[in-house]
Amino acid sequence: MGVIIEPLSRDFVDPVAEIEAECFSVPFTKKDISEYLENGLWRFFVARESGTVLGYISFRIVFDECHICNVATAPKARRRGVGSLLVSHLISYAKEQGAIKFFLEVRESNLAAIKLYEKFGFVRVGVSKNHYTMPRENAILMNLE
Repeated sequence: MGVIIEPLSRDFVDPVAEIEAECFSVPFTKKDISEYLENGLWRFFVARESGTVLGYISFRIVFDECHICNVATAPKARRRGVGSLLVSHLISYAKEQGAIKFFLEVRESNLAAIKLYEKFGFVRVGVSKNHYTMPRENAILMNLE
């Protein structure tokens, strides 16, 4: 069947929260994700295969700018190109919505994510000192225009 990318629905909040907890030291809860989904400030796409959520991407689009908030792939689905599919889908979607600038922050130790973003043309534009907690770490600021 293959991987399907689609907007997050209520049916998949639980698996997204599980992936969030597996991937981040300070994860969003099911309640957080539900509230973000309801208030519309953040949007989500999920990658699914045979009904199983493999990963997701969350983002905001304001005017012509898209801020990528989180990209996460379930540990059991890594090294299958899920992250690339999600980023590619989001960039295409956001451009259709009028976005011409993309922004994100990534832990400086997350070399796999940095490499993924660079593959799409993101460039390092700065560092946010002590941006992350648990553990405390700098963020690399990346942009794509």
